[in-house]
Amino acid sequence: MEKEPIPSDTAGHGHGVSVLDSQDREREGFPAGEAQEHSVDFAQDIYLTGGRLNIIRTAILMALFISQMESSVTSTAVLAITNDLGGYEHSPWLFTAYLLTYSGFPIIWAKISDIYGRKPCILLSFIIFLAFSGACGGAQSMLQLIMFRWVKGIGGSGIYSLGTLVFWELLPPEQWAANTSIVTGVLAGSLVVGPLVGGAITESGMWRWIFYINIPIITVASALLVVVFPNRLANEPAASTASALQAPKPSALRRVDIIGGLFLLGLCLMLTTGLQQAALGIPWSSSYVLPLLIAAAFFFIMLLLWSWYVTMKRTWPEPLFPWRFVTNRISLGMMLNAFLAGFTFTVTVTQLPQRFITVNGLSPLAAGVRLLPFGVMVPVGAGASAVIMDRLKIPPTYMCVTGSTLQVIGLVFLSRVSGSMAIPASQYGLQIIVGYGNGLIQTAVILLIPYIFENRDLGWCTINYPLSYGGKAKDSLGVANATIAQFRILGGVIGIAVTTTASTPLIRARMLKFLSTSQVLLLLDRTTAIWGLPSAVQDLVRHAFADGFNLQMRILIGIAAGHIVATALMWTKIPIRISRKGPA
Repeated sequence: MEKEPIPSDTAGHGHGVSVLDSQDREREGFPAGEAQEHSVDFAQDIYLTGGRLNIIRTAILMALFISQMESSVTSTAVLAITNDLGGYEHSPWLFTAYLLTYSGFPIIWAKISDIYGRKPCILLSFIIFLAFSGACGGAQSMLQLIMFRWVKGIGGSGIYSLGTLVFWELLPPEQWAANTSIVTGVLAGSLVVGPLVGGAITESGMWRWIFYINIPIITVASALLVVVFPNRLANEPAASTASALQAPKPSALRRVDIIGGLFLLGLCLMLTTGLQQAALGIPWSSSYVLPLLIAAAFFFIMLLLWSWYVTMKRTWPEPLFPWRFVTNRISLGMMLNAFLAGFTFTVTVTQLPQRFITVNGLSPLAAGVRLLPFGVMVPVGAGASAVIMDRLKIPPTYMCVTGSTLQVIGLVFLSRVSGSMAIPASQYGLQIIVGYGNGLIQTAVILLIPYIFENRDLGWCTINYPLSYGGKAKDSLGVANATIAQFRILGGVIGIAVTTTASTPLIRARMLKFLSTSQVLLLLDRTTAIWGLPSAVQDLVRHAFADGFNLQMRILIGIAAGHIVATALMWTKIPIRISRKGPA
């Protein structure tokens, strides 16, 4: 796909440097005509190297690991938490409360950091996450825990958004593919380690430590960044003359699309709440469900209208979700692929451990161990995807189709697993297939970002010479990277809500055939009650739960097949290929 001609003052995509004008060259002491000769050397000089880079990378990856692990660590601890605090039927909110704000703020964080700088915004996100990790550990009711996780997600969102964004600015293009596979591997690995950590801590009888454990790790990461992270990266938007020499004025916040952010958050909140209410058995047409779904539709329409208006008719604010993302079919396909990959990944990593506990009678730790085949293969698939596209020049669209096919095959058979306590060995092989396919897609979409989105949407790609070289850094957005991240997380939020809404009523209906209403309510409140039932009844209950989990896998089959449609939107006559040198 041909991109728009690049104006001379924004040429370079962040990894090359545009030619300085005559005044710039004179100020820097270059004879006329020699700027081009020196540009490559300067392009290399603006990237950090050595020990300082490694410390920054380690600190950010630590924080990314912990913040992402937060969305899965409760998957094996949820039963212990609800057995202590009550409210198993409300347990999906332990996941979605965090994921709602985690998915709702990445672009907001990216834009604010464009104004105030990456370092202060990263540190602020660390502080929020750290403070509310302590609050979650001290929660005395399910409502308190849900609310604390809601606020904690805001900090986690900043860690995710800025932690992935700064690597595009810290590293030259030839390192992007390798770094993307590392980051994807860390993020995927954290979601798999989460159930293991949650299970191990839960078995010790101290579930609160699944939140307290974040505190020392984030504290160390914060201390490292305070010391070694530059106040301004040469490639970040805030490195402009105004931003570097003086603090931005409060009026600079007019660039942030607060209204668009509220519309997006409202959409997620209303849709998720409505679906969760329906999952509790409340009729879809009731006043507790239907108005929420109508409100979600309203927020969705308003988000689209507002995005069009702000993009086409206004200078300020800079749109949270630029209208050009919708009208460009390739970027639309990328966002859909990110959404679908997040949907499958999050549902699998949160629901499979619960199946192992309720259907197969495993301990939380053993359930986490049984999830390893899936979790290990996601980063393996991500790394393989980067290598295949980089060295063999296989187009990203081909990787998406391959990943979709693998996921569909694995999920078809996972949806047919019996409700017996024995776990068939084939189930682990199926997890491997699904995980590998998911990893292929995630990396393919991420590495396409600088090839598809316009310069103004690439926060790391719209800078001339950095300030230290007399350049004129431009205001820019990390919106493209944050949007892909946001859609991936949003897919997880919607995925949990949708699959829970479908499976819980089925489980309830199955159990009402042989249990009283009060017994069913007890089992849905505290699943440990299963093991107090007569053995024959236990078997029926386990099969009821198995039917619910199999329904979730059938839903994921359709989601995985949806990648084919999303990838068709990305198709071009001449396939786009990844290059070590970055986009031309």
